[in-house]
Amino acid sequence: MTSTSPDLLPAAPDLPPAPPKRRLSLTNTLGALAGLLVLALAIFALMRIADEVHFADIVAAVHATPTATLILSAFFAFMSYVLLTGYDWFAVRHLGYTLRYQLIAVASFTSYTMSHTLGLTVLTGGSVRYRMYTRVGVTPIDVALIIGLCGFTFWLGIVMLAGVGLVISPELSGPFAQYSQYLPGIERWAGVLLLAGAAGYWLLAALWRHPLKAFGHVLYLPSGRETGIQILLGAFDLGFAAAALYVLLPDTGLPGFATFLTVYAVAMIVGAMSHSPGGLGVFEAVTLLLLPDAPKAPLLAALFLFRVIYTLIPFMIGLALLAWTELSAFRDRRQVARLEAAAGD
Repeated sequence: MTSTSPDLLPAAPDLPPAPPKRRLSLTNTLGALAGLLVLALAIFALMRIADEVHFADIVAAVHATPTATLILSAFFAFMSYVLLTGYDWFAVRHLGYTLRYQLIAVASFTSYTMSHTLGLTVLTGGSVRYRMYTRVGVTPIDVALIIGLCGFTFWLGIVMLAGVGLVISPELSGPFAQYSQYLPGIERWAGVLLLAGAAGYWLLAALWRHPLKAFGHVLYLPSGRETGIQILLGAFDLGFAAAALYVLLPDTGLPGFATFLTVYAVAMIVGAMSHSPGGLGVFEAVTLLLLPDAPKAPLLAALFLFRVIYTLIPFMIGLALLAWTELSAFRDRRQVARLEAAAGD
């Protein structure tokens, strides 16, 4: 190695000024603060409720849950995850890919079990989708679009579910009902507004077929028929998920299922706003607040069992599936390397 005198080095070219550091936008900052506020309020509410409940009562309620009820809840959870695979199937088909359903189902199930348990949907579930879909030729930008379409399907389902629940059964308990004293029929009108929003987007998708340009790519909104599929997928998925919890709840102080659908939808929305892993703590606090007439110990037991059935068990299965797919991909790469080495010899 030879050294060079600094005087003999060529002059360094003029470099452009370093770009300014990106600052958090006001929207991101307010969103993070709102999430922390929601989480803090949920923790405060759970602490207040914990003072009224004995842990032994919760354990007794868990043990008292019939096996048949647990099986029925597990069945509803299974149906919810089956419909969740439809989110990815729809997004993949909309973008023009023809992938095997088995691959789509594994990618969808593992990504949702990760995000439901760990939170940070884009980072956790998005990473799983990226690894699985790019292996079969899906471009990174299309993986991002798949994630976006899946999220939009979920929110269309939430809007539809909450709208139907408010219109069909507007006599909500607790915090919702108190507003009726000042604005009679506010629940029903809120439901009509939500359904009008879903219907308005469906009309837009059906009638407005112009391309959208973003990041150098041309995108098309799902058609009216496809949007109808999105709404049905989202609504039925959330309906089955709500049923998985509903069958575990105590009979005392329990509203009808149509009303509970709205309670579940609101708890899901607030849980998502908090950015806590899987809405943990926040979902439970909102459900407790919106079901004030239900006995607290059996209600907490039902929420615990729901977490085990809908989140923990699928998470363990998802981890096993993820490990299996990664091991299979590793073996495939080794096999290809061996064939290439043999061909080179």
